[in-house]
Amino acid sequence: MTARFCDCRFPNCIELNAQRSRLPDLVRCRCGENGVDNVDPWQWNSTDGSDALITGKDIVFHPTSSRGTAIVRGNRSLEPGMVHFWEMLAISPLVGTDVMFGIGTQSVNLGQHEIEFVSALGTDDQSWGFSYYGKIQHGAEQWSYSKKFSQGCLIGVYLDRSRGHLEFYLNRKRLGVAFTNIPVDPNVNIYPMVCSTAVRTVIRLTNSTSMPDTLLLRSVQTLSTKQPDQLLKFRQIPAFKRIFKSFWFLYM
Repeated sequence: MTARFCDCRFPNCIELNAQRSRLPDLVRCRCGENGVDNVDPWQWNSTDGSDALITGKDIVFHPTSSRGTAIVRGNRSLEPGMVHFWEMLAISPLVGTDVMFGIGTQSVNLGQHEIEFVSALGTDDQSWGFSYYGKIQHGAEQWSYSKKFSQGCLIGVYLDRSRGHLEFYLNRKRLGVAFTNIPVDPNVNIYPMVCSTAVRTVIRLTNSTSMPDTLLLRSVQTLSTKQPDQLLKFRQIPAFKRIFKSFWFLYM
């Protein structure tokens, strides 16, 4: 099991079940939110009719009871020709058939599994998912990818819509490229997605950034992987600090 991202206190199952007001209010942790630039951020879409309560950046799946799988997506598509990165904090324990993080196209029927318990993201060729069991899924096929993770973990998603790559992070550690078959066609709309089968699963969007695919971005990306010491020197130069701050997700 993967350790938590930070040492902040998180509520146990008894406290979550006893809470009658907003569940996210039980967690004061803001780790992962401070000190980062959110460039062109998005929010969760609260109008899709899923069995989820959405307040700002927080999702409470199945607030009272669960009879299937709820899927929530972002309120706008992730533009082609750009690089997108976002992180989510698991506020509640991750339990049940599955809790998944990933992306899907406009063809995903968000209500298709509302009366069945399934690993929804990746059941077909229109979505790609990362399960809390540590597996990735697409086209109804699963592969081992990481250790299992749960409450207090920070899940990052890196989507390169220029190259068609999708990669996941866990507690700000790269897990490697998961998929290389993401559509780059500008006519295909792709959205961030999360799904859960368990009652009172709470997920918080901590940050989201979208950047155009530029030579500067690729240069920072190359330096971060091949010459991290040189990149660190550049980041100390006052004139460059603001520029590099926008690319923080490339050199975590």
